[in-house]
Amino acid sequence: MRNSFDIDKLKAIPIIEVAERLGIEVRGHKAHCVFHSPDRHPSLRFYENRGTAHCFTCGKHCSSTIDLVMQVRNCSFVEACKWLSEGDSSYTQGNTSYKYNSHSSGESYKKTSEETADLVHLARLIYNPHLNSDARRFLFDERKISKEVAERMHLSSLSREVPMSGSIHGGWFNAPSLLIPYFSVDGELVNLQARYLGSEKKPRFQFPKGARTIIFNAPQLAQLAPGDHLCIAEGVSDCLAMLSAGYKAIAVPSATLLTCDDRRLIIEAAERVNGNIDIDIWPDNDRAGSELASQIALLATDIGVTLHHHRLPEGCKDFGDYWGGIKNI
Repeated sequence: MRNSFDIDKLKAIPIIEVAERLGIEVRGHKAHCVFHSPDRHPSLRFYENRGTAHCFTCGKHCSSTIDLVMQVRNCSFVEACKWLSEGDSSYTQGNTSYKYNSHSSGESYKKTSEETADLVHLARLIYNPHLNSDARRFLFDERKISKEVAERMHLSSLSREVPMSGSIHGGWFNAPSLLIPYFSVDGELVNLQARYLGSEKKPRFQFPKGARTIIFNAPQLAQLAPGDHLCIAEGVSDCLAMLSAGYKAIAVPSATLLTCDDRRLIIEAAERVNGNIDIDIWPDNDRAGSELASQIALLATDIGVTLHHHRLPEGCKDFGDYWGGIKNI
């Protein structure tokens, strides 16, 4: 499997461009460290000539672009290579498509064409939300999600494959899939995620190229009132379960990384109510859950709000599992 990638080419991708694609805001070769928080003064340094990164506060070191992806995304070597390559040496940074140019001098990566998500096309897919039998089984029978929550979150579904964009060359959503829209704090559609529900060996989660990541259920942040408890979930399914349980909840887009944008949105929400909110978390019983809980705990300390760290009962892997068990009693 390793030999199917050109490792040297992947390591030759400018590390700052990879960092920015991972959601790290780099200024002057430095960034706030994503491996510890709070990092009031940027301590994560990127060395373009070596293709490495090092934090002078927590000591975290990334020896290559591949290592950086592995540590930030908490994934394997092969998964990191696949994420970097995205099909024959091309990758996307923000809204710009980059492709490896083997004919250029110095073998550098050059910008080709700008690529953004076709939000008009994505909006059409959820304009008249419909949940097919696979989606209803997954949401209501297996996960015990409330029908009111499914409607409020504008969940929809696919019974057959459709393009991710208005062009048939823009990739395809697999089917059957649950369609999960992501809205900005102001309620504007910014992304659409497909959660594959079939039995074939296909990617479970899919996002269109060019779409930006954002906290799931971000409009909840604009609706917070003084004294509210905000639940931060690890993944959409847990968030839907928390909402079904009556909590005010959001979910981070990456199970292991609270990005700079995520932090900013939560901090701004807390500032709007003068810090008069509490944060509640039910971390998954695994390494990713522990890492995310540590990041949220440091964020809560940084902005001066109370954190309630709940523990799941023995045998429950996540809040969704816990919620489903309660509803089955």
